[in-house]
Amino acid sequence: MDPRTNEGPGRGDGTAGARPGRMGRARKALLGVHPSTVFCLVALSLGLGAVAAQMYYLPLLVVFAMVWGVTVIAMMGITARWIEESRHHHHAPPRAAVGL
Repeated sequence: MDPRTNEGPGRGDGTAGARPGRMGRARKALLGVHPSTVFCLVALSLGLGAVAAQMYYLPLLVVFAMVWGVTVIAMMGITARWIEESRHHHHAPPRAAVGL
């Protein structure tokens, strides 16, 4: 119970105990992507692309396309997290020049 709002766990906007929807879970998953995961996905994508460029093997191209699609989505998640963190990072106001 939240003592400030007299409600159960929630956001404090009358949605106490409400489960997040599909978009909320997707947003949380995207913002939770770890940078090392993106690094491994990029490395895997580059390796698969290099092999696929040397031999035209359709199943390998399909795997490459799927891995690359997941990689792009993970990169968007990392970018969204960096933007989200920069919005919440407050800088101190610039100090006035002293002694000029």
